[in-house]
Amino acid sequence: MKKSLLTLLLAVAMAVPAFAVNKDSMEADVKLGYIIEPLLMETESDGYKCAYNAEPTFSLGADFYYYVANNLGLGVGVNHIFTSNMDDSWGDKSKVGATNIYLSVKPVFELQENKFIDRIYFLGQLGYGIMNSDKISYDKPSEKLDNGMYWGVGAGVEKCNIIVELMYSVNYSYFDYWGGEIWTYRNIAINVGYKFNI
Repeated sequence: MKKSLLTLLLAVAMAVPAFAVNKDSMEADVKLGYIIEPLLMETESDGYKCAYNAEPTFSLGADFYYYVANNLGLGVGVNHIFTSNMDDSWGDKSKVGATNIYLSVKPVFELQENKFIDRIYFLGQLGYGIMNSDKISYDKPSEKLDNGMYWGVGAGVEKCNIIVELMYSVNYSYFDYWGGEIWTYRNIAINVGYKFNI
């Protein structure tokens, strides 16, 4: 029984991805994203919530990572979500978009004996989001919109320095109107880019 368990554990250990990137390595990437489902959530001071869809749009971003351990990169990044038209229920000719500046963590794993993918990785991002509020029409001036926290989580794959990612991200902002409203701008993005080893 013990030999069977040991054999099973060894088999699992051989199949589990091994850590890929050496400590003190540095890399940078650029990527273009397609935002599938932009959604603006409005929460009023009395707790009432509304959701407004926007048209799909594109994003452009760049990251820099320094590997503090063999399997762990810490970095900084920026991405810009181009403005897209809001649903007609929000208002005529209204648009929404954002620019985000963030810190990022990136654990990387190398797949053993995989012909299609060199590495997989996970992403966690936390930072500050700047809503493109001048494009949002409302009954009150949009200057009353305060920017706020940004966070994102996702996963990606790499082959020959080409990267493909799936990301979910959220922007928070506060709008000083009717006692105050909290806006959350939610996005699901597919990113394609290129990684440069430095």
